[in-house]
Amino acid sequence: MRLPTPLIVLATLTLSACQTDDGFFKIPDENVSVSPGKIGGRVCDPSGKSWLQDATVYTHVTNGDQILETRTVFTDRDGYWLIEDLPGDAQYDIYVYHGYVPLDDQMSQGVYVGDGATVTLDDPPCFDPLQINVAIVKGSYDDFARVIQSMGFANYDEIDGLSRGELLGFMSDLNTLLSYDVIFFDGGHEEEGIFYNYEGYEEDPKVVEDFELVQENLREYVRSGGSIYASDWSYDVIEQGWPDRLDFVGDDGVPDAAQLGEYGIVNAAVFDPNLAEWLDADYLPIEYDLPVWAPIESVDTDAVTIHLKGNISYRVGTATYTLPQVPLLVSFSSGEGRVAYSTFRVAKNANAEILQVLQYMMYSL
Repeated sequence: MRLPTPLIVLATLTLSACQTDDGFFKIPDENVSVSPGKIGGRVCDPSGKSWLQDATVYTHVTNGDQILETRTVFTDRDGYWLIEDLPGDAQYDIYVYHGYVPLDDQMSQGVYVGDGATVTLDDPPCFDPLQINVAIVKGSYDDFARVIQSMGFANYDEIDGLSRGELLGFMSDLNTLLSYDVIFFDGGHEEEGIFYNYEGYEEDPKVVEDFELVQENLREYVRSGGSIYASDWSYDVIEQGWPDRLDFVGDDGVPDAAQLGEYGIVNAAVFDPNLAEWLDADYLPIEYDLPVWAPIESVDTDAVTIHLKGNISYRVGTATYTLPQVPLLVSFSSGEGRVAYSTFRVAKNANAEILQVLQYMMYSL
């Protein structure tokens, strides 16, 4: 019996469409589907100070131009969010709000989710103490360890700055220095033969060699992207390493000659407008509870950022001098890294506002 011509053509087209390379024929699977996927990310507080809890994150499931459903989640205590069970092989726009305020810089457009894929968006810039490698050179007159603990730092290394051998060993190993993002220097650590030569031993080849190696390592560490934060009596670290940036009172060529500051509480002006916005304050009280700290007379204004200024007094013998509106907290760049110095002891002033100042400084470092 002959088949009608239309049926012959239909059978031929069907067999051609289903024929495999090995000559067999396969019936199309009409039940093939795409697995759902996920999109996750993290939200930072608009200030950049911390990861944001309870921010609203949502996206739309669409069919062309029509919104079929809106999926909404909220960030956890560490700012993380995850939208699950999204149809795969589709693009999504991610919307982020804090209350009714859109966080435009943390939204994403056209995020593609493949078949069963999990897409993790890049973290926005945000202060995260757990992602910063920190070393602290311990001394007698500040306590950065206590301060950064209160800021959420859980992992940091301490170097005994009162042990000349341990401190010299640390400062002499450039690779060790480069393993840290920030190195803090408490005031009152060992300095002779490390940050300046032993008095009267300038001709000792080993002392000269140690001193020159430490200075070069210190500068290279910062040039390569590391950051230093020194306070109070550790001003010699800055004065010897970058003598042209800050001018302290006294003879710059004589160790400890700048340690002349007087007791007192200074009403410091927040001179850095970005810091003022961060703090929402124009003045801060700074306490100098011990004398003989190192006042700054002036700075290289083309290179140095002044964050806090104030009226201070210092004593030479029995004479007292006053300096109006001099820098109290400064920072500057050197190569890829930065250096910060505070004339005051941070731990003594570690109230909520000073902790915010330190957080701002570390964020900028």
